[in-house]
Amino acid sequence: MANREHITELALSFYSDALLIVHPKDIGRIDDDSDNSKIAADCHIYFIVKRPRLSFVPGSIIVGEQRTTGKFRYVRGGVATETEFRLEGKPDADEVRISSYPHHKLLLIKNGEDVASLPAHLLSVICDDIEDPSIRDVEVAYVGMSYAEGRRSAKDRLLSHSTLQQVLADLNNDAPDDEALIIMAQFAPPQIMISVDGADESLKEEDDRDVAADFAKLEQLMTEDVQIALIEASLIRYFQPPYNEKYKHRFPHPTLRILKEVYEMDFGALSVEFNTEIINLRVFSQARSPGFHHLASVDLHDPHTRRSFFNFINAEPGPNAEDYSGPLF
Repeated sequence: MANREHITELALSFYSDALLIVHPKDIGRIDDDSDNSKIAADCHIYFIVKRPRLSFVPGSIIVGEQRTTGKFRYVRGGVATETEFRLEGKPDADEVRISSYPHHKLLLIKNGEDVASLPAHLLSVICDDIEDPSIRDVEVAYVGMSYAEGRRSAKDRLLSHSTLQQVLADLNNDAPDDEALIIMAQFAPPQIMISVDGADESLKEEDDRDVAADFAKLEQLMTEDVQIALIEASLIRYFQPPYNEKYKHRFPHPTLRILKEVYEMDFGALSVEFNTEIINLRVFSQARSPGFHHLASVDLHDPHTRRSFFNFINAEPGPNAEDYSGPLF
């Protein structure tokens, strides 16, 4: 049976704090929006995701006193499909018009002028109801990070990102009916999870770790660039995206440079929570089912030789990190 190392075991936990969804063509214009620009500047983790390309069905928009309805068109598996959406209330406009081909925007007309436009990819996530909610599911193609001593954001990296260009090129060739979107994510500072087992008689209280000293060491060693690297690696291992190679099959491993600090502090596990409720999109991959809230848990030690942090009841063989990973809802 795998043994526990300490009476008190520690794990490092991260969770997403702010999100921004951007179409690739709009990356260079983020700074034009002061609210989104601030979020983008603080986001160092990004996801390249894909889903069927949406357009509006000409002639489908009906504006009523209480609601506005219309239809999206998309192609999945070569089959053209239409699905109805609903917006509660009446828009503040004299007329609502669909843009000319390829019909990707909804135009609000007031006093004969376009006062606002809503792209289909954005309206699909902000509308009040949609007949086919599966178009709000996006597949993770790539997880990346951008951090260079705080001087580089995800937006800066994506403006000249070769992988993004490769994904776009492949979609154009292999899946012309799909479109790519970018989800930029900001993560909160790490939290510490603590597990205490006073029932294991093989462990002596006088040999237990100095938790206060470990917390002080965390402040010193867990720099922002280390945090971001750990989040990226955990999410790559979790989603197994097709355009990632590094960390997909060899994380964790004691020789990886990004794990030097966590092994030095003798953490038992990592946990990364990624929640997309705020942008109304569920994410999935070939390895993970669609969900709004994903939990990526990783044992930093082989649970066959050192008891998993997540084996709270000291069972044999007992649960491990993978049992605490997956879409929660």
